[in-house]
Amino acid sequence: MNTLPEAKGRAWRWRLLVGLIAVGALLLRVLTIRQSLPYVDHPDEPNPINYVIDMLRTGDPNQHFFQKPSLFVYLLLSALSLHYRLGVAAGTYGDLSQMTVTTYVVTTLPGFFVVSRWVSATIGALTTMAAFSLGARGWGRGPGLVGALLVALLPYHLKFSQWATTDVTASFLACLSLGAAILAADTNRWRAFIVAGAFAGLAASAKYNAGLVAGAIVVAAVLAKNDEQSDEKALLSHRFVRQISRLCAAGLSAIVCFVAGTPYALLRFGEVGGGVVRQWGNYSGANGQYRGAWNVGGYVEFFLFEGLSPLLCLAVLAGLILLGRRRPRALAVWLGFALPSLLLHLSRPSHFMQNMLPLLVACALPVGVAVVESGRLGARRGPRAGVAATCVAAAALLLPAALTSATYVGRQAGGDTRVQLIAWIDANVPPGTRIAAELKPVPGPTEQRWTDVPTMATHDLAWYRAQGYAYLVLSSKRWGQLTPPPAYDTLLSAGITAAFGSDNRNDVLGSRLLVIATGLSPADVPLPVSGDLRFGGARLLGVAIGDPSADGAPPMLVPGAPLRPGGVLGLRTFWQVEQPLADDRYIFVHLVDAGGGVPTQRDAPPWQGRFPTSSWRAGTMVVDANDVYLPPGLPPGDYRVVVGMFAPDSFARPPVTLNGEPVPLGEYEVATITVVP
Repeated sequence: MNTLPEAKGRAWRWRLLVGLIAVGALLLRVLTIRQSLPYVDHPDEPNPINYVIDMLRTGDPNQHFFQKPSLFVYLLLSALSLHYRLGVAAGTYGDLSQMTVTTYVVTTLPGFFVVSRWVSATIGALTTMAAFSLGARGWGRGPGLVGALLVALLPYHLKFSQWATTDVTASFLACLSLGAAILAADTNRWRAFIVAGAFAGLAASAKYNAGLVAGAIVVAAVLAKNDEQSDEKALLSHRFVRQISRLCAAGLSAIVCFVAGTPYALLRFGEVGGGVVRQWGNYSGANGQYRGAWNVGGYVEFFLFEGLSPLLCLAVLAGLILLGRRRPRALAVWLGFALPSLLLHLSRPSHFMQNMLPLLVACALPVGVAVVESGRLGARRGPRAGVAATCVAAAALLLPAALTSATYVGRQAGGDTRVQLIAWIDANVPPGTRIAAELKPVPGPTEQRWTDVPTMATHDLAWYRAQGYAYLVLSSKRWGQLTPPPAYDTLLSAGITAAFGSDNRNDVLGSRLLVIATGLSPADVPLPVSGDLRFGGARLLGVAIGDPSADGAPPMLVPGAPLRPGGVLGLRTFWQVEQPLADDRYIFVHLVDAGGGVPTQRDAPPWQGRFPTSSWRAGTMVVDANDVYLPPGLPPGDYRVVVGMFAPDSFARPPVTLNGEPVPLGEYEVATITVVP
């Protein structure tokens, strides 16, 4: 009977199953990995990407800020370096030092986030294999397979696997270290201790507190299996020296691997040490999901309703009891990691629950044990009953997690309302049409597509029309509720042009957004031109003048505000496009003094180049911001405001007519202002 080929065949089947689980976990994580981009909602996600951007800009491999160690940053650096070089070759990216780069709230580099999230998602999928290895070493392949499924489907792990943060990487490495520590306790082999120490050092190099898994290695050294058959008393000192030597080897391996992932711990010890101190101080602040030292209730709530579930928590307890009865050494090693992690974090005044992610992954072992042992209890009534009991237990524990994860991914697939709004604007709002929104705009080298207004209900529709806004976007995030409060009734009286999101927060990502058309028309121009003034196919309807910063919310204009040297003349030009303009023109604004001199001026393309005149559409109104800086030495007095157009290549001015008659010099005085001391 040839049992070796059969054993190898069974091993390959197990590996195939685990591989399929890992592939499924990866697909689950990457199908909606873009999420809300270009909007970035996780506050920690931009940090490692910013470090990489600075490294690419400067060539300096030192991240300099060490509130978190650098292993994950170097993983991102390797992936983003390739992505950036390919993007430069394809013309997608230019010199990073010359690009407009933002990463917080709204990013101008969504591709960097996608690649970084792929790194995290891939490591998250690999964690299923680490969970299988942990279960196999702690009990057997069956629990390992259940543990792999748990990690693949666990909503909390799924969520963090879609963000470019250090947590999933630290959890993966801590799980590998814990599995190696259990093997070390069972075999007492040097290699197992060294491997466990190496992964512990790498885990700490991904996130400092993940290094607490070293506690499992200490327990493994104390309780490691003793194969000596002689008198234990005679060999006590020998065993002590032997275990200390193994522990020292694990510690040296951990230090080497930590330094490999965070080399500036040696090269710039002061920077790294200062970062550790600042990170420790963050756990004493006002942030965190829960507050108050020894907030046991908060942690119980987290494990019951967010990290795991009530049934999974019961399975963890049952699995730990079974481990204590049959594998007490494995239980002790598991607790050697779990207890220090819980106690350390519980003792702090602020609690960031993503720190429990390594412990959630470690729970794959007791959950797997509970499921498999429930099958063995059923097997007392027959093999089929055993299989049925295992399937029922697995379904009861994993199906709710799978449904929650599927709902979460489905919500992401439904799209983010902010991204939907951008697509709607691109499809429905003509170039040059002004929008005011209770939403951060996407920054860039040109003028932003809409103006961020903190609270839209501060003004009425007539005020927004006088400012040149054709559309308003109301956001439930600014209201603090899903339905607009009564203060918005006057704005909503115009009717809702488009809506994104619903009354149910769980339907889609992003806030509920309502689009309102203000009804902007030529009659709303504050200072209309007296007559039919045309610059080719564009008719200048008039202007609005004021101080763009007097109310603390630029670029809104405050009419009648005094204009002083060192300030800004806020100017809006209202253009009615009668015919398409074939070429691109700049708009100039000259301040002309009593002697005919031009002490200050502005020459710029419309919307700072975002909507050149060649993009203007017939039948639409374009409102351009043409603010002019007033130099500090500008003498007080009256100034004429003169507006015109010119071709940027030849500086030639197009023909200008007023009521059909040519206008000399191709320019027109739209207003007179007074500069006061």
